[in-house]
Amino acid sequence: MHILIVCQFWPPEMGAPAARFYDFGRQWVARGHRVSVITAFPNFPDGVIPKPYRGEVYRHEVMDGIDVYRTYIFASPKLTAVSKGLGYLTFLLSASLFILLCRLKYDVVIATSPPPVMGLPGLLAAFKRRVPLVFDVRDIWPEALVLSGELRNPLLISVLERIEMMLYRLAGLVTVVTEGKRERLIERGVPADKLAVLWNGVDLASFDRQSRTRLPSEFDGLDATAKWLVYAGVFNQAQGLDVILRAADLLRRQRPELYASAQFVLIGHGAQREALCRLRDDLKLDRVAFLPIQPRAAVYAALRRSFAILVTLRPRKDQHTIPSKIFESFASERPIVLSAAGEVASVLEASGGGRVCQPGDAEDLCATLAGLLEDAPAADEIGRRGRGYVAEHFDRRRIAAEFLTEMGKAMAG
Repeated sequence: MHILIVCQFWPPEMGAPAARFYDFGRQWVARGHRVSVITAFPNFPDGVIPKPYRGEVYRHEVMDGIDVYRTYIFASPKLTAVSKGLGYLTFLLSASLFILLCRLKYDVVIATSPPPVMGLPGLLAAFKRRVPLVFDVRDIWPEALVLSGELRNPLLISVLERIEMMLYRLAGLVTVVTEGKRERLIERGVPADKLAVLWNGVDLASFDRQSRTRLPSEFDGLDATAKWLVYAGVFNQAQGLDVILRAADLLRRQRPELYASAQFVLIGHGAQREALCRLRDDLKLDRVAFLPIQPRAAVYAALRRSFAILVTLRPRKDQHTIPSKIFESFASERPIVLSAAGEVASVLEASGGGRVCQPGDAEDLCATLAGLLEDAPAADEIGRRGRGYVAEHFDRRRIAAEFLTEMGKAMAG
């Protein structure tokens, strides 16, 4: 089977969509299938295209047996709504043009969302070859943006909703990453027999191999004797990362000996990074360090080296979002401290692999961190339980096999 994936994000970019289909693609190639990807030039999350890719409008490369076709995207480090919108639009157009002109022969198309407009070139590719479209939904847009207050334009909301519902209707299969998203789409009118839950998960064998790598030089400035409390991911508004800094400030004032024994390590980039750095400096938090974006192997190594892993989300109206980093965090065998509610909190509580705090509640987060810092053996046991849980339920190799089965059904139907 030849599988065509349309996904704006792809390694060396970090993040859920790139990791999800890169891992799936490698698994499918290993099983004897051919995988091709239409994607953009890397620029997420800082809006900067790396030097090896700059000045190009098209490139074909092969990554772990996967044919990767990169088409033009507008990228800007300003990270404004306009620049992001132009990025979505230009990739939509360049990917669609490539699909019209290319001679690829494939048996099924997977298109990813958000944004839902990425489904349009996927739909074009499916119609061109008269093959099934699989619409993979990681977050329900535009609904999630409307609920968060990030999108208020009624006309744009209406256009995106019409595109979204059209894609649900025309897709042969709609895949989602949580049970809550499946239930929500059924409420929206998507037939239950068209939906399949295929979690994000983690490739445990790959995690174990990559996490043994030596940490890059950027980590040399950290306190090697400290108990690292690590956040790794995007620094955007939805993560509500200020709660980590406010909890660090409380820990310094309430339990200075525990604060001195720990180091808060935040790895990544995003629109909120500068504001977070200013807050760190304003609060004079000398035990908080910011590190730039790191390769996946370095992130995995940092997670395994940590004392505990921080995962945060702002209080939100939708309760079915599960950050993909939760699965890599389980794999690290370190305890997770979660500042979020909803389905992700239910998963963490079921696993026994961490502690749940109320979203945005710095006092709760501070108290939870203090409890773990005081009891290292308990923290180790919590981490072991999380590793066991993800191995049993969320190994990405098994999920990749399930994805193949679901695609086979769509092709047969």
